[in-house]
Amino acid sequence: MSEPSQPPQHARGESAAPPLGVVWSPAMYAALFDPESWHESLDAYAQTTNLAVALVDMDGHLLGPCHNPRPTWSRLHAAPEGAGGGCPFALVPPRSCTCVRNALAQRALVFKRDRTGLVHFTVPLVLDDHPVGALLAGQVFDQYPEQLVLQHVTTHLGLSPQAVWQVARLELPVKRETLRVYGRLLATLGNAFLHTRYHTLLDAQRFEALEQRFQERTAALHHEIAERQRLEHEAQRAQHFALLGRLAAGVSHEIRNPLGAVFLHVDLLAEELHQPSPDSPAVVAEALTEIKMQLARLDDLMQDYLSLVRVGAIQLQPQDLGGAVQVWATEWHTLAARQGVPLQLEGLADLGAVAVHAATLRRAVLNLVQNALEAMPQGGTLTLAGRRTPTHVQLQVRDTGSGIPAEQFTAIFEPLYTTKPGGTGLGLYIVQEIVAAHGGQVTVESMKGAGTTFTLTLPRAMGEAGQAPER
Repeated sequence: MSEPSQPPQHARGESAAPPLGVVWSPAMYAALFDPESWHESLDAYAQTTNLAVALVDMDGHLLGPCHNPRPTWSRLHAAPEGAGGGCPFALVPPRSCTCVRNALAQRALVFKRDRTGLVHFTVPLVLDDHPVGALLAGQVFDQYPEQLVLQHVTTHLGLSPQAVWQVARLELPVKRETLRVYGRLLATLGNAFLHTRYHTLLDAQRFEALEQRFQERTAALHHEIAERQRLEHEAQRAQHFALLGRLAAGVSHEIRNPLGAVFLHVDLLAEELHQPSPDSPAVVAEALTEIKMQLARLDDLMQDYLSLVRVGAIQLQPQDLGGAVQVWATEWHTLAARQGVPLQLEGLADLGAVAVHAATLRRAVLNLVQNALEAMPQGGTLTLAGRRTPTHVQLQVRDTGSGIPAEQFTAIFEPLYTTKPGGTGLGLYIVQEIVAAHGGQVTVESMKGAGTTFTLTLPRAMGEAGQAPER
């Protein structure tokens, strides 16, 4: 075997046309013929048959260790390197060993005996009818060794003839038919293991490719989601700034009107002070009343805008909602009585705890109360009613006023939308924003001429004890 065959480049792990139907690459070849993966199977075969066995490439070079080397062969293999003409299982052959080359060419089991009388055989490893490697086995005598021939060879190798003979004569010959059975067994085991490992590696490659594609698509999806969120955020910012612009214009307009009225009546007061008349006390009283009313309107307007500014940063604390509403209602009884409207309370005693920012939520309920009173200029009934569910608390503000036309339902919560003369269009928008900041929602039911009911639905603070209501 001093002139080893030249295998296709892919058998060496280099790039070339792969075998038909076989997925091939240097990494696949290296993994397929990893000596560690073959170790257990080859060692079990060697121990069972008492034959030496080794994995080789298409040039006949060992890939990993030789399993269970025979005693005579071990002794003979102590000869200087290269004595076997390139075949790891042949010692001083008459010419280059062609066992591996012939087995790969014939796709069949091939036997070889060297000059010492030791027999070995080659099993080709084949994928899709394409040889990719081989298994060498044997190094046994198929007949009793000849002492003179063996001693002549060992002398030529520079070994002790007597020592080699003492080992060789104790080995029992293995019949050629038995070796053929062992060879067919090795062919079955080796090729079964080869195909199993190949498909295992192929499945692993496919899984890895699928996982990589999955990761790539997941990354692309995350990028798309992040980009969409960024665009949505930019759109929200644009809407926010547009709203700020509209609110700023509304603030300017709404502040200008009451301030103009205040300045007008201050001028009237100044004139009465410089040129008193018999009607001065009445004029002064009327002017002061108007000034107070316009200042109250300014304060109410500023409270609305402050509620909008603060709603995004409120801190929620568990509190007994029913108790809080009852406290607030003591102030609103007087407000309702001025219009001849009785304020009734229903079902507030056992509402339970809700996580709220009391001052901000009070503003939302007050806005609804003021809207209800404005809807009943000729009188009626205002009711604050509570209802408790396993997961939520509902607070209703009901009036018996004129009602809201159905076509206005979709617009009443929009900022700066109003149908009332002198209205700011912020009241219901502020209610919606405050309730949303509390994790709840506000809904409305109304019938023309039969009144309106606004319902605030807030999540209960499970396991939290109610606290004393804030004013």
